[in-house]
Amino acid sequence: MSEDKILSIEEVKDDLQSLRKWISGEKYAPNKVDDKILYLIHHSCYYDLDKTKDTIKVYFSMRNKIPEFFADRDVNRKNLQTALESVYVNTFPARDPHGYRILFHSLRLYEPSKYFFSDSVKLIYMTIDACNHLDGALPGYIIMFDMVGVKLGHIARVNLLLLHKFFQYVQEGLPVRLKAIHIVNVIPVIDKIMLLIKPFMKKELYSMIHFHKTADNYDALYEHLPRECLPSDFGGQLASLNELQEQNIERLRALVPFFKEDESMRLNKSKAMDEPPEPVTLDALELD
Repeated sequence: MSEDKILSIEEVKDDLQSLRKWISGEKYAPNKVDDKILYLIHHSCYYDLDKTKDTIKVYFSMRNKIPEFFADRDVNRKNLQTALESVYVNTFPARDPHGYRILFHSLRLYEPSKYFFSDSVKLIYMTIDACNHLDGALPGYIIMFDMVGVKLGHIARVNLLLLHKFFQYVQEGLPVRLKAIHIVNVIPVIDKIMLLIKPFMKKELYSMIHFHKTADNYDALYEHLPRECLPSDFGGQLASLNELQEQNIERLRALVPFFKEDESMRLNKSKAMDEPPEPVTLDALELD
C-alpha cells in the first residue's frame, strides 16, 4: 500500500468497531466519540491499530488537560482577535503536487509584546481541526513557517512547559499525516532557537525540517512547493497572506458551533484535569 493511500470509512469499518469498543472503557475519552475523529486518527496512523490507540490517548488526554490550547476556541473572543492581528495562521487553498495541505504561520506584527504563544498555538490547532472537519482525510500536511521579524524577545515570551506540550501533541496526538516543515527567511539566531526546541523533538520530526535562508531568492523553496501553491508574498500565484488570513478567519467564524460542540462533548474537566503546574518561562535564561 502506498504511504499516501486513503482508505474509506467503509474499508476500515471493522477497525473502527474495534476502536469504539476499546475506547468505551477509557476514562479520558468523552462519553460520545464521533466515528469521524476515530477514522481521521486511524488514517493519520496509516491504519495501524496499536499506533491509533496510542494517538487517541494523547489526543483526548491533552485536549482535556491543556485549556491554553484547547478551551474557549471561539475566534470572536478578544484574545483570539488580538492574536489574529499579530500572527498569520492559515492554510493555502491550493495543495502541493502530492495533494498535501500547506499550513502557514508567521508574525504579522513584529513587536515581541504583541506575541502570545498559547493563543497562536490555539489558532494553529483550530485551523487544523477545521481542515479535518471540512476536508476529511488528506494524503498529508506541510507546515511552512516564515521567520521574518522573529527576535529573541519573542522566544523569551514562550512558556517552556507549553512548548513541550506543543511538540508532544504534534508528534503523538496530531490527527494528520505530517510530511514536512519548511522554515523560510531563517534568521541568525536560529541556532539558539533550535538549541531550545530540539530536546522536545524526536528524530523523525527533526528530519522533516528544511531551512531556507534568503528572502531574495525562493528557488530552493520552489523545488519543494511550486509557485502555484504559494501566496503572492512568496512570488506565488495565490492571493496575498492578508487575503488568505481573512479567508481563514471567516472559516473559523463559521465553525464556532463546531468548536463549542467539540468542547462540550469532552470529559468533565473536574475528573480529567490535574492541577496545573507552575509555569516555566525563559525570563531567567541567558539568550544573548
